[in-house]
Amino acid sequence: MMKRKSLCVHFYYVPSELRRWQIHVLERLAAEPGVSIGLAAATSHPAPPLGLDRLFAFERLFVGRDEETAADRVEPPAVPSLDRAPDLVIDLAGDAPARPGATVLRPSILGLPPLEGALAAVLEGRVPVLELEAIAPDAAPRALARWAVGVEDRRNTLRAVSQILGRLAHMILATVDGLRREGGAPGFFLADAVAPARRSALVAPTLLIRSLEARIARKLDRLVRTPADWRVMWRRRDPTTPLLAPHRDPTPFRLLPDDGGRFYADPFLWHDAGRTWLFLEEFPYATGRGVLSVAEIDADGAVSTPRPFLEQSCHLSYPQIFAEGGEVWMVPETSGRRTVELWRAVALPDRWERHAVLIDDVDLGDATIERVGDGWWMFGTSRDPWCSSWDALHVWHAPSLQGPWTPLDGAPVKVDVATARPAGRMIATANGLLRPVQDSSLDYGCGLALTRVDRLDETGFSETVLARFATPKPLLGLHTWNRVATGSAWIETMDVFARAADFGAERPLDLTPERPSPEAAAIFET
Repeated sequence: MMKRKSLCVHFYYVPSELRRWQIHVLERLAAEPGVSIGLAAATSHPAPPLGLDRLFAFERLFVGRDEETAADRVEPPAVPSLDRAPDLVIDLAGDAPARPGATVLRPSILGLPPLEGALAAVLEGRVPVLELEAIAPDAAPRALARWAVGVEDRRNTLRAVSQILGRLAHMILATVDGLRREGGAPGFFLADAVAPARRSALVAPTLLIRSLEARIARKLDRLVRTPADWRVMWRRRDPTTPLLAPHRDPTPFRLLPDDGGRFYADPFLWHDAGRTWLFLEEFPYATGRGVLSVAEIDADGAVSTPRPFLEQSCHLSYPQIFAEGGEVWMVPETSGRRTVELWRAVALPDRWERHAVLIDDVDLGDATIERVGDGWWMFGTSRDPWCSSWDALHVWHAPSLQGPWTPLDGAPVKVDVATARPAGRMIATANGLLRPVQDSSLDYGCGLALTRVDRLDETGFSETVLARFATPKPLLGLHTWNRVATGSAWIETMDVFARAADFGAERPLDLTPERPSPEAAAIFET
């Protein structure tokens, strides 16, 4: 384990405006060996939006939740006074004075103070971009970290704001940890520039009306017409078109029909002994918990009705299947019981046994495993306290499939709601290892992207976004992308968020990438 440098940290805060996320940062740092903490109270600060805390209290009653959130008001903690000058000042008020020899860390969201910026992101439907600026003596300010984060339910202002502020707490802790390491702070930068938010009169009535309007519209939508939901589609690829260029294949996709009592999602394909199997998540509305099901795609492209083959006490999804050592394995998502599990095929396609727990006590979304050289690598997004599970990429490595699995130091390796979460099996090409990823910047599964892994070793990870695939209209979401060779052709599958009436039994889709990078051209020809 890498040693950390000792550090004296002062918190510059507004006593009347302390929120739980701020105390979380303070308490976590105070518990770190080698870190001493001091408090400095600001004398003035703009008032929060009018009636905001009343809105938060109303929403607790309205949605029936009483758990702690990152946005809760709290009392100042009892912290011993320090005579030592700070090495670092965390500016929670936005106007901390300079201190000789100290670096000031100033957080912001969309260029605004944290609470105001979080509210602006929720109201304006924007991706919350968090930034942590370092202001050092006799040096120009510079951004140490910039993260684009996920918001899972914008209709609930309290929960949405809490997720944003919770990730901001995570950002500050990760950056301070980086500053204590040899070599300085980690950089979580986004390629896109950050446009500042508008300063607007954010008041409780506006927030409340928008929240209620969204809830009512959703309920009416379900009552008066067939609701949109996740649906699985597949096609047999034209062998004359490049496999990694779905936009160059005009072959229409076929839709996997459902009976209206369930949805299908997270499709993976497996070809064995001349037969092609479609593994997927089946979500019956009656139980509200996902199971794993399998269907067969015959040589003519017809598909059987999916049948469940694995049900557990937790939600199951994302059945990634692969071969190793003469066996067929599956790593389904079991984040509901905070495990990553390895299952072995006893008899394909529907008899499986749990072989091992690879990682315990972690809430990891869409764990994706890949063998690279002599080692194994696992990618997935974690749900940290208060935060979304869409935006923080964690990477583990192991000498063998059985483990032991070790996280890369300094996790998460990346925070970006548009490219962090895996979206299917990784793709080895002559141009490098490619990662299909989910884009949930505007809503869950609003698009796909393809990244190239540039660095992958036990000391670090980096990747480049090659192309982004927007959801083709009239569909509303695009989520997972997988493919399998069948001997004579390739079969490709995706899941989409759509109404069945908007899709039909078959549909050609325009999957032309948006703003592909120059490097993508060679890869699309692979």
